[in-house]
Amino acid sequence: MILLDLYLVRHGQSYGNLPLNGVEPAHHVPLKERPPGIETGQMEDDWYLTPLGQQQAKALGERLSALQFDVIICSPLERAHATAKAVQARQPQPIALKIERDVLEIHDCGTGTPEEWHARALRVASALRGDSPPGARILVVAHGAFNGYLLSALLGMPGPTHLFKFWNNNTGLSRILFHSEEHPKWDHVRLCQMNDLSHLKPEMITT
Repeated sequence: MILLDLYLVRHGQSYGNLPLNGVEPAHHVPLKERPPGIETGQMEDDWYLTPLGQQQAKALGERLSALQFDVIICSPLERAHATAKAVQARQPQPIALKIERDVLEIHDCGTGTPEEWHARALRVASALRGDSPPGARILVVAHGAFNGYLLSALLGMPGPTHLFKFWNNNTGLSRILFHSEEHPKWDHVRLCQMNDLSHLKPEMITT
């Protein structure tokens, strides 16, 4: 008996992933030194997808077009939202996006601590299990560092001591299956895929 078929993905490449000074990613560069037009202006570090990121998101949408999700949950940040919309556009049947602030990147809910990030991930994991009907297929589109915390929470592991214990490339896809042969028990969990990039050509793979 499948209780929950959960897919977890990181957004496509954003301008925040690119070096602006030849060394550091854009999100490490002071705001006044960033060129215009690469952020939404609605929130600091809310980056648009690059043209390559848009291609990655489209490829992900094509990859998942044979699967009908019951719901697509995504971070409100533009890079995750745009990635989720690319998947939404290729769904066999119309489906709405559910925006969820709890799956924001770790620093975008305030500074926080690893303990607080793990607690947020546990809250999301609990909500996914508690709010989903048996057999639901759900896609969560979020962020690299937070996805690591969420994977730990879903698998019943302690919070990561390192931000990238579970590495996620741009549009890296993971699948977590909760199942039970007898009575519903959420401790029957299987990591079926981890950071799967088979929808991308080698030259499209980015970190």
